[in-house]
Amino acid sequence: MQIAIYPDTSTLSREAAQYIVRLANESIVTRGCFSIALSGGSTPKTLYGLLATEPYRSQLDWSSIELFWSDERCVPPDNADSNYAMANEALLSKIPIPPNHIHRMPADKADRDAASQEYTLEMQRVFGTNGIPSFDLLQLGMGPDGHTASLFPHQPSLREQQRLVMPVIVPKPPPHRLTFTPPPLNPPRNILFLVTGSDKAEAVHAVLEGDYQPEVYPTQIVRPPNGEITWMLDTNAATKLRL
Repeated sequence: MQIAIYPDTSTLSREAAQYIVRLANESIVTRGCFSIALSGGSTPKTLYGLLATEPYRSQLDWSSIELFWSDERCVPPDNADSNYAMANEALLSKIPIPPNHIHRMPADKADRDAASQEYTLEMQRVFGTNGIPSFDLLQLGMGPDGHTASLFPHQPSLREQQRLVMPVIVPKPPPHRLTFTPPPLNPPRNILFLVTGSDKAEAVHAVLEGDYQPEVYPTQIVRPPNGEITWMLDTNAATKLRL
């Protein structure tokens, strides 16, 4: 595990953009493509905006990148609460990525179980597997309560082992969402957590330095046996660490 602390969101975002460019280019050289699952929230929006601008934009072969999401709110794709809408505004509308390489989670469909299964099959099709896909990079955030993706404390989704994507009702608006379950969270080759703000400091300390309590702090579920996990924190989020 790598833990890096930066003075502000701007510096953190620049480092994250450089990290993603390096990983993407290594993956494309090695395997011919780069697969990434994005998150929502305010912290990665700055990162996505950077990736859409120079010098980062032209350093990436967008035709070799496959974009997914680890969770989505059950709202239309142009709704202000949509993770896709945020990424589209900050990044997707400004880069030359083929439309069929953008794999939006269809959380706006009325039948959420069917939408979850549809997304699972779409991932498996792109990855050429009938099992659990292994992303080159899973980019995640964490809430003040220790949730990640839309896996919240004390919810049945934390114990799901069969489905890869499932509908959930969470204690935060908007409550209806689709989310990755625990199985897809640990096979990725690389996992990047971006966490900023003093309201996350207690959870950062508990997740990184406290006892293993995934029911209380779902982010602790993310423990890749073979992949590399990197935490990029701002100084506010890191104030309670004993590093």
